[in-house]
Amino acid sequence: LMCPNGSSLANFGVRFTMMRHAFGPWSRALPALGRRLPARRPALRQLRCFSGAPAISRKDKKPVALETVVPRDGSRDDLKILPGDADGLRLKVNSLASISLEEENQFVQMMNNYGATVLVPKEESDPLAVYKTLDRWFGKCVPHDAMNEHGIVEINPANPTSINTANPKKEHLPHTDDAYTDSPAAFCTLQCRESAATGGESVLVSGAELLAALSNEELRSLMQPGMVSMGRRPAADGSWMKVSSIPLFWVDKDSGWLQVRWRCNDGCVGDVAAEVKPSYEQMDAVARHEVYQLVVPLNPGELLVVDNRAIAHGRRPYESGDPRVMWRKNYVGNGELEAQLKTGMCAAFSSMFDGLHSMFDPMSIDTHKLKI
Repeated sequence: LMCPNGSSLANFGVRFTMMRHAFGPWSRALPALGRRLPARRPALRQLRCFSGAPAISRKDKKPVALETVVPRDGSRDDLKILPGDADGLRLKVNSLASISLEEENQFVQMMNNYGATVLVPKEESDPLAVYKTLDRWFGKCVPHDAMNEHGIVEINPANPTSINTANPKKEHLPHTDDAYTDSPAAFCTLQCRESAATGGESVLVSGAELLAALSNEELRSLMQPGMVSMGRRPAADGSWMKVSSIPLFWVDKDSGWLQVRWRCNDGCVGDVAAEVKPSYEQMDAVARHEVYQLVVPLNPGELLVVDNRAIAHGRRPYESGDPRVMWRKNYVGNGELEAQLKTGMCAAFSSMFDGLHSMFDPMSIDTHKLKI
C-alpha cells in the first residue's frame, strides 16, 4: 500500500512490533487479524472516507469475531467498559462549581476507564455555576437549535425537542447525541433538575458491546459512509430536519482511537444499506437488551458526563404526569482536559481493520467561530 504522497507504509510493521511488546498477551492475538497499524498519517487527513480505497483481495482470510479483540472482562486496559453496577460511576465531590484537583484527577481516571461518570455534589450550588467547570474542562459548546443563551437544551416532555422526548411512556432507546450531524459532540452532559417519581432512569450501553457483535468484515463495511442515515426530527411536525450518513465507526486521525455513532431504530434512522442491514439489526438487538444496559438513576443536582463517541445513552419510560427535567449541554472536547481524556472506545490497531488504509475524518469544527 502507498500513501497519496507516494510514501511507503512498510514502517507500520515496526510500530506493530513495538505495540505488541507494550500490550502483552492481548497483542499476541492480533496477527490473526492483520499486521498494519492505523498510525497517524498527515498525508491522509484530507480524506473523508474509505470510498477511494483500492480493492484488496481477501479470499484467503476468514472473518474474525471482534469479541475476541475487545474482551469485556477487564483484560484490555485501553477498552472503555461500563461497570457492573451504577454505583461504580458515582463520584462524590464537594461542589460542582469548584472541583478540587484531586476530584478532577479521579474524574479523568473514571472517564478513561468507563466512558461515563456521575458527579454527585455534597453541597448544593447554583445549577448554572457547574457550567463554569464543564466549559473549562471540555471547551466549546456544540450548537443546538433548541439551546438557550447558556448553551443548555432542556429535556422536558412539556416542551419536547424531538419525537423521542415527546412521549415519556415510550422508552428513549440508546443513542449517541448529534448522530444526525457530520461531527458529533465528544462529550454529552446531563444535569438532573427534576427526576420522575417512578421510572425515567438513564440507560447506558458500552459501544464496545455493539462492536463485539460484529466481525471484522462487518466493521469494515460499517466504516464506510452512506451505510446508515440518521436524522433529527422535531416534535412539532416530525419532519426530517437534519440527516447525516457518516460512518457508524471511524478512527480519530489524531488519537488513533475508534469512535462510534449510534441510534437504535427509533424513528430517527432513515436508510440502512442492504449490505449492512443484518449487522445493524444485530447491534440494535444488543443495544435494546437489558443485559447490556446499565440503568443509572439520577437525583436532582447530579450530573452525568458521557463520552459521546464511546457510550450510548437513553431513558427508561415513566408516567406522563411525572415531572422529569434534564439540562443537556454537549461539548467539542477542546478544553483543559483535552490532553488527559481519550474519546472513543479503544485504541484502534489496523489488525481490527485489515485491508483499510485510510481513516474517516469528520467535518472539522472551527471552534473559534462557535459562540454560546
